[in-house]
Order: sequence, then C-alpha cells, then structure tokens
Amino acid sequence: MSDKKQTAGDTARSEEEPNPEPMTGGVDTADLENAAELALTAFCWWRAEIPREVCETYWRDVHGIMFARVPGLWQYRQLRLAANRPDLWPTVRGVSFDAPVAAQPQGMPHGLFLSEADLAAFGGNPLARETIPNDAHNFLGRIGAQLSPPGGRTLVDRVNDPAMQGRPPVPTFVLCFVPGAGVVSADAFHHYLTEHVARLWSEHPDVMRLRVEPLPPYERSAMGSPGVERQWPNDETYLGWIELAVRAEGVVGDLLSGVATDELAEQVGAIHTYPVREVYTIISAGRPTEVGLRGYPAVRTIIDAGVDDQRDEAVLELLFGDAVYGLDQPGWRT
Repeated sequence: MSDKKQTAGDTARSEEEPNPEPMTGGVDTADLENAAELALTAFCWWRAEIPREVCETYWRDVHGIMFARVPGLWQYRQLRLAANRPDLWPTVRGVSFDAPVAAQPQGMPHGLFLSEADLAAFGGNPLARETIPNDAHNFLGRIGAQLSPPGGRTLVDRVNDPAMQGRPPVPTFVLCFVPGAGVVSADAFHHYLTEHVARLWSEHPDVMRLRVEPLPPYERSAMGSPGVERQWPNDETYLGWIELAVRAEGVVGDLLSGVATDELAEQVGAIHTYPVREVYTIISAGRPTEVGLRGYPAVRTIIDAGVDDQRDEAVLELLFGDAVYGLDQPGWRT
C-alpha cells in the first residue's frame, strides 16, 4: 500500500496473538484524534439468543464495514468489552466499583467527526440514516448512544497505533463513571472528570494511553434503531468515560493515590471498569482501513497468504471505488 492511504492491513493481526509493534509511519495518534470536534459513543448489549461470537463477528464484518461506505467519519473503532473488574481498585468510601451483570455493556463503538458539517453529511447519507439503524436488530438487544459535548480529548498515547486491529498490546480498559449525589450539573462533573481525574492520571509514567470522553445525560440519547431497546438497564447511567491503557494491571489501583477521595466520592457514585479484549478500527484519519473495506477475515487471510498485490491501493480502488478515499471522496468535499 502507498503512504497515501492509511489502512489497517499493516497492523491487522490474529485475534489469538498479541499485537506486533504498531506501524504508524510517524503519525501521532493523539493529534489525529484531537483534530476531531465531535464524538459519538454507543454502549451495546448483544442479543441473548445469539452466541456472543456470532454477534461480535457480525458487528465487525457485516455491520461495521457499512460505516466505511458513509462519508463524514474521521475515526470509527469497535471496542469489545469483558466483564467489569472491581478487584482492580482499592476500597473508597462512598464509591462503588460493582455493576450488575445485566447492566454491563459488551461492546462500544466510538466515532469521531472533524466538524458539524461532517456529522451532518454522515447522518444525511441513506446508509447511516436507514440501512445501518435497520440492521442493528440483527445482533443487538439493546443500545445506548450519545453524542458528546465538546471536551473529549486524548491526553496521552504512547501506544500510538491509530489503526489497531485485535488485542491491545498492553492492558486496556474503558472506565465508565456514574455521577455522585453531590453533582449539581453535567458541566461541573465533566470539568471534574477531565481536570481533576483524567489530566492527573495522564501524567502517570505507566499510563500508556488515556482519552477522556464526557457524555450528556442519557435522556439525550443520540440514536435509535428499530427493534432495539434503548432504555438503560438500570438507574446508573454514565456521564463520562475514560479509555485507559497501562503497562500492567496493578497501575489502575495506584491511580487513586493522587486523587482526593472525599472529592471523588462527592462527584463519582460508581466506576465500572471494563477490560478491552479487542479493538477493531474501521476508519482511521478519515479513510477506511483494509478491515473496514474487506472485513477482518479477508485481510487476515491475505496477510497469511503473503499476497501483497491484493493490498495495493489501485486494486482496492477498482474493487471499492471512491469509498477507499473516505473524507477525500471526489465530489463530496467542496
């Protein structure tokens, strides 16, 4: 592939093997992500009557690649989540680390948009407006989607793999924050989470990646899909989340040593800690990855077979047309 097209094939790897060293070509992941003005977060629960592995594969290789055909997205990733890990934290009076099993999401798509115009272009496309929402019921039993207010930032990223595919190279978690009884406004909570928690944690030498994402109150849910439940499973909705990658699991509990626990208990009612089992990047820096164009199994097979010709940009353009250019699609940018 030429340097012109940023794809995921260079970093696609087996689901059973650790990631190799990221191939970023000098690209700074934090700078790429922080160029975006808007973020969309969705919490997903799979259909109970379908095996989890079928839901996850459908999400990535059928549902997910539709996003790569829609103009407007700057980044689109799918994070596969494991069960909550309260054991990683020390006891903090007034803060719960437990989450009911039924309330724990199993997947989290995260999308970034450079501007309101790009979001509008995405939302106005027939795929995003009709086909994608109408497909969600095929694997989802419940979804909660929220468009973040300004303030989401990647504060540090030493992993620096903007097109990650598969298992993260270091322990990675999605930390979801339930507001405490002392919270007087969403804005005040977002300020606390960003300035008094996320920024402090990002300075820890063993934090490899940290992105903070404020969320609006859940009643402002941003999207729905026919046949998919939107009501949150319980009363503990999230008002923000942090993506945290650390050198070792033990670092997570150490992060509270610099936080004023009285203030934490006033602002935060609960922290739910979901390990990120795998990450699949469908769009990176405004362009579909190879995984976004072909689906992960095809890319994995091409790499295993050593067929470099199939990864050439000219071949991908013949197969997928202008979709390979993402935000640079001829005729869509003016």
